[in-house]
Amino acid sequence: MSYNRIAVYGHRGWASSAIVNALISSGAPVKVLYRPGSDASGLPESVPRVEVDLDNQEQLVTALQDVDIVISLAGREGVPKQHAFVKAIPKTNVKLFVPSDLGFRPDEKGLRIPVPKTKDEVEKAAKAAGIPTTVVLVGCFAESGLATGLLGVDYAGNRIIFTGDSANQQLNICTRKYVAAAYASIFASTPPAQLAGRAIGLSELRATGYEIAAALKKKHGAEPQILRHSLEKADNEADKCIATGSLFSLHWDCRKAWGNGNFIKGVGEDFWEVKGYRKLTLDELLVDGKLEPYRDLPHALVAQLFATTFT
Repeated sequence: MSYNRIAVYGHRGWASSAIVNALISSGAPVKVLYRPGSDASGLPESVPRVEVDLDNQEQLVTALQDVDIVISLAGREGVPKQHAFVKAIPKTNVKLFVPSDLGFRPDEKGLRIPVPKTKDEVEKAAKAAGIPTTVVLVGCFAESGLATGLLGVDYAGNRIIFTGDSANQQLNICTRKYVAAAYASIFASTPPAQLAGRAIGLSELRATGYEIAAALKKKHGAEPQILRHSLEKADNEADKCIATGSLFSLHWDCRKAWGNGNFIKGVGEDFWEVKGYRKLTLDELLVDGKLEPYRDLPHALVAQLFATTFT
């Protein structure tokens, strides 16, 4: 088997740490790029790591030598900095750029939300520069979408909000473990030319709002509290959040996308299946307790999200 030489930027996040570990375990040669001040001490000793200031083009170009695939797993604040890779990659022999996404394709109005807008701008800039590009779309992570209130599901409190037609529309859901396994499956040894130009969707399971409500009932032994919001409310609340700089604009827009069917459309039709991986079911996640916790969020932020959502 011929492996790709992979450089990864972003290794300490909730999702990115699992993805990096899976890539390392795949056997592919992985080099981790990290920003000044970041801690790379937790990586295995065998993994090369290079401190890189993305504002220093000469340094970045040097770090990308002898690399086939560049995978960015930059978090929200780091997404705009990916333009540095767009400038540097044409000066190297890199064969494929994978910018940070791990979401779904928003509709035109959804691109007014800051994070999806910036991700879209990076992808378009890379393509305009002639860089072969691949994005990975997961829909939503089970751990954040079903446990934090992000999508109007209160797993612990046995509550759910139906927004628009989300009772009947499906969510596309992936666990962190599945996404990590998929990254290794996709990028470790697949020839970059076979990946270029693709928006690859991942799907571990799908569920409608009604199906999630039924699983909550099984879990708690009682009917969940059901609230209903209109698509117009979700749209208006997103606009208010944008105007005030609130992080919750994405929360409202995701719920709108679930309610109007764009959530499923947004992961496309080019799906990658991870050979030999046993996917979890909705009942295993919600009823049997296999839903793992999301990353730690500030208590005040979580309280604010629930207070502004479940009304």
